[in-house]
Amino acid sequence: MNYIAHLHLAKHTHTSLVGNFLGDFIKGSALSDLSVDLQHGVRLHRQIDVYTDSHPVVLALKSHFPKSIRRYAGIVLDVYFDHLLMLHWQTFSKPALSTQEVFTEFYLDLAQLDMTINPHFTRVKEGLLAHQWLADYQQPSTCLRALHSIERRFSRKIEFAEQAMIHVAENRPQLRQSFLHFYPDLLRHSEQFVSKLSR
Repeated sequence: MNYIAHLHLAKHTHTSLVGNFLGDFIKGSALSDLSVDLQHGVRLHRQIDVYTDSHPVVLALKSHFPKSIRRYAGIVLDVYFDHLLMLHWQTFSKPALSTQEVFTEFYLDLAQLDMTINPHFTRVKEGLLAHQWLADYQQPSTCLRALHSIERRFSRKIEFAEQAMIHVAENRPQLRQSFLHFYPDLLRHSEQFVSKLSR
């Protein structure tokens, strides 16, 4: 899952928003340098990624991607699922909680985070705080921009974003139904995982 899903799941499980965000940037033993709240967030983030990657619904969706870009299907689904979550936010948010409330809390927490991890983290943090672009995922065009950004981070030239979004456009109903089937499973799994962390 991508940024928005991790933040939503953090809020749903009452774990650290920033901790869940850090899961993409904290590697290995660096986890021990964090506060317990941040550690729990990172651990939940990692568990969410593992569960998502192995879920039958997600595996089936990946298998339907064109062979030429199938190796990037997980990245594409992570990004597109953020868009779908924005569209169906209230379905999965109890009590009713707006994206604006969650994003505002996250931006404030992120601004107070005094950590230097790596240049990529610094760029993402600065971009988020300067432009506050998470709400842009309401628009499907943001997915293409995000995938182009990911393309540029690869050390060698790789192009999959355009073809991926063509596939997404051709399979929107199936992707939506699959997401609506999968996400409740992920919510329950996240709750169970966090309950064990707290023991």
